Amino acid sequence: MKKIIFTFLIFFSCSSLAQAACDFLINIGDKGTKVFEKFAPPMPGFKGQFYLPIQSQEVCPNDKLNDMIAVEYVFLGEEEDTAQLAAIRMVVLNDGNNTESDKLTLMNYAKKVYGDFDTGPNPKVFNNYYAWEKNNKLIIYKRMFDSEELINEEIYISNNEYDEKLGKFYYDVEQAEEAAEEN
Repeated sequence: MKKIIFTFLIFFSCSSLAQAACDFLINIGDKGTKVFEKFAPPMPGFKGQFYLPIQSQEVCPNDKLNDMIAVEYVFLGEEEDTAQLAAIRMVVLNDGNNTESDKLTLMNYAKKVYGDFDTGPNPKVFNNYYAWEKNNKLIIYKRMFDSEELINEEIYISNNEYDEKLGKFYYDVEQAEEAAEEN
């Protein structure tokens, strides 16, 4: 009987942890149709790229995230209906005083969902990044102070294939801009 109860408790604990992660509705590489239908059409970025920002409570209702954390879907493709999800970014929308980052909300979410990491004795001064590879996904948590002491904090989710495609895409955009400036 003790084994049955123990097994039940382990199963219940694991299943409640699995429900704690955001439900992004689609996977890296999928077409965006499902999220476009549920939320809104994407916004164009550079030619060949689309974005869809959503408030975190829409895709993470059980995670105690607030409206100062946005989930941004990043798509690659020439047409909206064929664009494929290349990355998901969870971004903290800080004010000039880093109010949201100082609450450690996104950092605690990253630790809970992807795994603990060392932030030193005072997590509020953590100025670095941490990366995981889980389930064929690349996950990067970044919390970095800029030159004005504002914190840029985000979780980036992709996979090796689409991370490489995004890198090439941004490189090509940069090369095209440099060529245009020279002319």
